[in-house]
Amino acid sequence: MRTMMKTAVVLSFTFGLVLWSAAARADFAQIKAYKAAYPDSRPKCIDCHVDRMPKKADGQHDPNDYGKAVIKAAGAQKPTADTYKQVGPIKK
Repeated sequence: MRTMMKTAVVLSFTFGLVLWSAAARADFAQIKAYKAAYPDSRPKCIDCHVDRMPKKADGQHDPNDYGKAVIKAAGAQKPTADTYKQVGPIKK
């Protein structure tokens, strides 16, 4: 019974880690694309989202005006460096 419990905990942890890393990669890919368009920049979550630390579960993951412009320019695709160049740099 103890072995089954340990196995379940390890599998749950591993599954959660895989899901988290997949979501994080998408964010890093978008930051990398933005930095390819604007190499001297240091983009943050708040630059594209309404909250500084967006969480999907809390409904805080909504995009701000800049984020909406990027989504519109990208269409059904993931944003690329060209998408960010089309929209322009983040205004602070």
